[in-house]
Amino acid sequence: MIPIQRLGLPEAVMARMTVLTGRIGLRDVASGARKKYADNLWKEEDEVRQGLRAVLLKMAPGVLGCCMYCGGLTATDIEHFEPREHDALKTFFWPNHLLVCGPCNSTYKRDWWECDEETGEPLLIDPTRDDPFDHLLLNLREGKYRGETDKGRTTVNVLGLNLPERRLIDGRKLAQLNIRTVLRDWGRARQQGDAEAERDALDVLRGQPFADVWQAMLRQAVLPGAALVMSDEPPEVLSLLRNEELRAATLIEFPLQPTPAEGA
Repeated sequence: MIPIQRLGLPEAVMARMTVLTGRIGLRDVASGARKKYADNLWKEEDEVRQGLRAVLLKMAPGVLGCCMYCGGLTATDIEHFEPREHDALKTFFWPNHLLVCGPCNSTYKRDWWECDEETGEPLLIDPTRDDPFDHLLLNLREGKYRGETDKGRTTVNVLGLNLPERRLIDGRKLAQLNIRTVLRDWGRARQQGDAEAERDALDVLRGQPFADVWQAMLRQAVLPGAALVMSDEPPEVLSLLRNEELRAATLIEFPLQPTPAEGA
């Protein structure tokens, strides 16, 4: 999981969502009419969903649009971070939408929702609002996540980020091997003054699935004791990971500023 910049929606889509939210708010909560009405609107509003999906795809990591939760599988589902079961008024609330894979959405998270009793903060990482690296540590050698906070631990458990059956661990390990190869390609191209090959390597690093592996490698390479923690990395790879030019071109840092709505 990596930080995701939330982009602006086209004005027409945003305006329509505001109207729909107002309609939902007129329905009674206690009878369950609000949730039922919101569900029906969500199914009927194809143009709104298409508009949301188009912008969410631009936000999603990887050139193919990977899941904003697990980062490895192709994102197919518009996810309501706070489920409609909990607050139907957020059915068409733009900050509540993510693009995720089917397993993360339907098998693991589903309608799960819990908040910290003291702060009221959700106990699940929203990569558009939280810096995942504040809450999660990726063990690159094992390909497994460790939660560093309550929010991090809950996220790992709810989304099954370390479950063998999800094959995410294998995917992260393979991503690391691929990154080493591409990183060496970038280093050779830079030494040879081959600007086109440099750009190609950067495009691969930016666009591959499991962007969290690349971002974790960049961060861990400059930490105290990195040579010990990342002892599996060849010295030349570790040196390249510390290259300021490379880091400036590919490191995603938080907070990310949202862009204005299209047409504004």
